[in-house]
Amino acid sequence: MTTEDDMDRFLAPDGEKYLTIRSVVYDSWIIWQDALPFERELRRLMTPEIYNNIVELGTRVHKMHQSMPGYKALGESPFEFISWWDPLDPDPDWKQGKKCRFMINDFTAEEIEYYSSVKKGNKLTIKPMTTRMVEAIITPVS
Repeated sequence: MTTEDDMDRFLAPDGEKYLTIRSVVYDSWIIWQDALPFERELRRLMTPEIYNNIVELGTRVHKMHQSMPGYKALGESPFEFISWWDPLDPDPDWKQGKKCRFMINDFTAEEIEYYSSVKKGNKLTIKPMTTRMVEAIITPVS
């Protein structure tokens, strides 16, 4: 039996406590557990800006995913996030939660890059890292 004390939570910069199994973006398969460092003590380093960056990147990845074939028929998360917010990384994009690496079941990195490119106004840069894994970064608004 799972008790409330066993549930993994994090403290957001606004002072609210959220379960890590909560969606980053409403109605998406992307959950906070995907974005947060495994080490709970590092989560305390989250600032309002980092929180907003994670939500923004999650929103853009979610919108891109909605335009992919088979999205509506899914019964479980197709995502496998490899890395996201790392407060110890010297690269400001990783340190600020503006970059993540992931795979989507049944899609190659090339296909993910393609679907991102055809999503109008997505403002998401996708870079293939392996045959299945991509790196996504928030594209600055010019």
